[in-house]
Amino acid sequence: MSGSLAYAEAYNYFMEVYMKLRAKRFLTLTLITVIFFVPNLSGEDYPYQYFTERDEYVPFSDYIPRVRLHYYTVPHYLEDFYLLYGMKLYYNENSLRKNIEMLKIGLNCKFRHPSQALVEVDTADEYLKYRKLMFMHINIMIMRNYLKIGVRYDKKGIKFHDVSFEKEINESLDIAREFYKEAIPYWVEAKRHAEEASRIKLTTKLSNIESERYRIITGDLDFNKIINNHISRVDKKQEQLRNFVVTTPQ
Repeated sequence: MSGSLAYAEAYNYFMEVYMKLRAKRFLTLTLITVIFFVPNLSGEDYPYQYFTERDEYVPFSDYIPRVRLHYYTVPHYLEDFYLLYGMKLYYNENSLRKNIEMLKIGLNCKFRHPSQALVEVDTADEYLKYRKLMFMHINIMIMRNYLKIGVRYDKKGIKFHDVSFEKEINESLDIAREFYKEAIPYWVEAKRHAEEASRIKLTTKLSNIESERYRIITGDLDFNKIINNHISRVDKKQEQLRNFVVTTPQ
């Protein structure tokens, strides 16, 4: 009996050790699988376009994705910067300055491929007019933003009691005049592109911008007159303020 008990205890001990070793081996294999074979969930997943059938030698370009994610999130072309333009209901000078700088950068960028244009273009002449219209419209947008900043420094009217703030009002009106003058070159450029686009006798699908071009060519939209009127009114306000200072007793 003693021999049987000793054999049973030895067998139980052996099985206990065996099960522990087996559990450790299973845990080790599980960890190796998790570490080396589970895909990286935080990595980028570009839509690579691999072919199902290949020749013996595959061009390297086949392994490069045709469409990368960052081309949709980072602006590269003129149209990308144009689409980033936004005007809030309650905007401030900082918003206007950001829009101006963004559009200026866009003017120095290439256009998208014709197949990726903002509207459908079918011919080379239509694509040329599309580019002229975009240049015209973006220059007008920059000009309008300069005018909006200038208006923020302008004063609606001069009253007799404004003599108490003569220095501050004059400084503000000087700033307004400078912003109005900053807008003039962009109007000149917009008008030039409008004239060049009008020489191409076809109509693009940029309907609203085509209407804007037509108004410029016919003289219905003349920002040169509008800007000069703004500057002239600033000069008159400063003259009126000087007259109040002279006639108001100290």
